[in-house]
Amino acid sequence: MEQALNQGGSAATREAAVNELLANIENYQSAGTANKGPYEDNLKARLKAIDSIWSLGQIGDPRLMAKLTKFYSQSDDVLKVNLIISIGKLKNNTKAGPYLFDIAADARETEVVRAAAFELLEQIGYPSTVINLKRSAKIGIEKADLIYTGGITGSISGWFSPDLPVGHAGLFVGTEVKDGKIKLLIADCVPDNFKPGGVRNIDSWYNFTHHYMYPYYGNRTTPVKPTAAQRERIARLGIAMGKMGLHYSDTHFSQKGPQDFDCVGYTEFLYEAVGLNPTENSYETGTGWPLTPWEQFIAVKPYAAAAPSAIIVPSHNIVMPSQAIITNGFNALGGAFGTIGLRAPEVNTNIQPEIIE
Repeated sequence: MEQALNQGGSAATREAAVNELLANIENYQSAGTANKGPYEDNLKARLKAIDSIWSLGQIGDPRLMAKLTKFYSQSDDVLKVNLIISIGKLKNNTKAGPYLFDIAADARETEVVRAAAFELLEQIGYPSTVINLKRSAKIGIEKADLIYTGGITGSISGWFSPDLPVGHAGLFVGTEVKDGKIKLLIADCVPDNFKPGGVRNIDSWYNFTHHYMYPYYGNRTTPVKPTAAQRERIARLGIAMGKMGLHYSDTHFSQKGPQDFDCVGYTEFLYEAVGLNPTENSYETGTGWPLTPWEQFIAVKPYAAAAPSAIIVPSHNIVMPSQAIITNGFNALGGAFGTIGLRAPEVNTNIQPEIIE
């Protein structure tokens, strides 16, 4: 990515860097079934794919959009969210709006994916009103799952794995419909100088990923799966505490409160309140202190993800310009992108036993 962003470098160097990023995605998606699914045998390959998607959006290379149909049709929800955010960064690409609208309006996409599409439509200034918005059959993340993003948000600079730079943990509460759009509900804790800051409730990927600065790395939960009642209690506690004006601990001496928290300590606190412990306590004291988001990430288990599925053109009545693009569906979009169509996705059936069902 540094090569691609270096405007002082040669065109050939930049071209090679972009091609390498595209290859990371294609290599991951074309790998065998052992490298697919919610638990990755090769986690580094998945990381490379996620970070490459992010990088292509960050540098604004239009080839991400040109290959989007293929990438999207072969992606699970985590990759889809990252793809959606990345194409939304291509501000000069007029093809992004219609594509994002199709995703946002399609009730057969999960709500967390559609929420990302609605957000990016707003970010690029494209109309996003859907008459009689239909909720999705699946949310995509279960209530009270732990969710993770990258960078140093809410954590200690540099204290994360070089293989998977998890830097911030949060709690997924659910989704809701506001003004004809699907919104997320997330509880997390960030430095007090953030807007909003401290222990907070937020309603967007934008805030959770610190203004789309870092990728989204997925959702996990404890090896002993929370019951429905425990999930409800965790979620309600998170919402209640987000309204109390509690602060972030810059020193990390008070990771789990009761007044000051850091991001990973806050999620530990919420789970421990119902008798669950995401991370072994030795990480929180003595030589194990402080607990980091990466340590929690590897201690909890990936939650079974939805199988990859192709985008389906919505049948809703819509209010927006360029009706022909939407009503002609993927024939029109495929022509606009220079693509022929979608291939049936490869579905992984070899789920490893440590995955929580």
